[in-house]
Amino acid sequence: MEETEIPETLGGKVDRLARLIEDGDFKEKKSITKKFRMPLKGKISKSRLKQGYTTVLVIGENNTADFTREPIVDGTIKLGDTFHAADSDDCLTYKGRPLLIIAKKSNVPYNPNHVKNTTFSQKHIMSRMMNETLDKAKKLGIGAISIGAVILIAVIAYAFIAG
Repeated sequence: MEETEIPETLGGKVDRLARLIEDGDFKEKKSITKKFRMPLKGKISKSRLKQGYTTVLVIGENNTADFTREPIVDGTIKLGDTFHAADSDDCLTYKGRPLLIIAKKSNVPYNPNHVKNTTFSQKHIMSRMMNETLDKAKKLGIGAISIGAVILIAVIAYAFIAG
């Protein structure tokens, strides 16, 4: 004959979980977001920093991004067979090290701080959205108020007449 397993009781399950927690075998899974780490071929040592090297984020023609370290010579950087201008205004920093974002098709680096500010209207848009959500509540017209008043007067009159 086959042996059938007897289902474990709720109390037994709680005891087993308590033992697992006490023993340290039970670990809660925590969602960990990994921080960005610079690839090794983009990192700059202190000696290279003194020699004038910078980290360059090269954006290729097929939307690929690649980190590399290149020296700045006479205000230019050579990426393969092309030369690109490197101005101090376009130089960003990452953990205290210089960083340039250069598109392969452009001769000047990209600096997000030189973009026109388009966030000035966000407060206006948000207040407009809030006002429109409040207007969605149905407004009682004069007809609805008069019908409600007639019904209320009828109920009061019925209460006086019926006693």
